[in-house]
Amino acid sequence: MAEPSPVRAPAVVRHFATIIDLVFAALTVVVFVAVALATGVRSPWSAAIPLALFLGALLLVRRRWPMTVLLLSIVALFAYHLVSWSPPGWIWPASAAYFTAAATPRVRWVAVIGVAQLLYSAIDARRIIDRNLPHYLTHTLGEGLLLAAILGVGLAYAASVRWRNRPGGLEDATT
Repeated sequence: MAEPSPVRAPAVVRHFATIIDLVFAALTVVVFVAVALATGVRSPWSAAIPLALFLGALLLVRRRWPMTVLLLSIVALFAYHLVSWSPPGWIWPASAAYFTAAATPRVRWVAVIGVAQLLYSAIDARRIIDRNLPHYLTHTLGEGLLLAAILGVGLAYAASVRWRNRPGGLEDATT
């Protein structure tokens, strides 16, 4: 007698990771362009929208190549800030890439990359010091705190996944 065919999970459950990636990509595009416009970017078509679309497209493959997505996101942000100076930050546009990379075993490299990006960001924003020191400090410390929070959440997520998948973990308790 043939084995009964296994029950397939509903389509929403099977494709949940893809849906989440699409949501992250759409949020990255919309929020980056909105913040760029709100902070005084006059023509977003020259650099802000292409960067937002590139960052969003990278997030579609973030689970497969987390470190590659992080590095390409950072290179794109460097290029964007070289082409046009803009107040939108250095860390938050790549926050989904940082989160995904922080959940991998290479979390130390992610922290080193983030600190290097923060240092460059602080040096790049030095022209703000003469005009508005509190804004400079808020920018630099805020980006640093955001990086620490993203890395912490990524580590917590990775620990919860490891705990859930261990023998005797949550998966075994529900069956």
